[in-house]
Amino acid sequence: MTWRTLSPSDDVEVAGWIRARLHPFAQDVGAVVPAGFAAYARIFHPAHKSRHWDEEEVRWSEVAAWAGRKVHPEMQFHSITSNALPAPRDGSMPWSTEPRLGVLSNTQVRALLSPLAAFTTTPQACWFCLWEGYGYVTGAVASFTAFKQGSPKPDARRPRRWNIRMPSPKALGNNPDRRRVRLPQRDYLLFKGPIAKAQGWMDGPNLWWPDDHAWCVASEIDLPYTYVGGSPELIDSILGNPAIEGLAASVSDGITYDSDKINV
Repeated sequence: MTWRTLSPSDDVEVAGWIRARLHPFAQDVGAVVPAGFAAYARIFHPAHKSRHWDEEEVRWSEVAAWAGRKVHPEMQFHSITSNALPAPRDGSMPWSTEPRLGVLSNTQVRALLSPLAAFTTTPQACWFCLWEGYGYVTGAVASFTAFKQGSPKPDARRPRRWNIRMPSPKALGNNPDRRRVRLPQRDYLLFKGPIAKAQGWMDGPNLWWPDDHAWCVASEIDLPYTYVGGSPELIDSILGNPAIEGLAASVSDGITYDSDKINV
């Protein structure tokens, strides 16, 4: 995981400009990526299809075309697939796995690096945020209670339940107890390094930007798409890259489950 090779940082104040420019949590695109940029792009995380034991990336536009749905900047994956389920038994469905939440594909990150590097004066000095909630970061423990069949809740006279704890692997990384970047409803570990270090993460980076604030890339942990804010020239370069499926976006676009008002 690339973040383990990066220099950890306690200089969390460097993210202050982001917090100051974010809209209220979950309100719109501006709640994910800072407002104030001249242009924005929405990058759709690919779905996947298993073909001959290999996982192939599947574009949302391919899924929408197959399902007879419309591609537009506020489409949601569940909306473009809703009239196509349950899955047909003939194997014609173009995807088998839904897009990952909060994570660009490796292909997309590689395609982003060149235009992003070209539109900053500080490509060797970038900041990367990793959400603290991933289990391997903090060594979180999962716990649940199991009841014997036929006993929906515990009986004080005859307890019939088992408390089960499932610890995750030992916490990894560069001192998970250090200071956090604290944004509305989300806390992050902070790292610094060259732009090339955006590749090779298991999850994330969830938020990354160069030291000159020329752009910002934001992958909210609950969303199957990523937003990039920057100059119009940068956004045109990103959207013109055939390796990236994306559309121009606005900070006022919806991001919630019901924000697709066309594919209903």
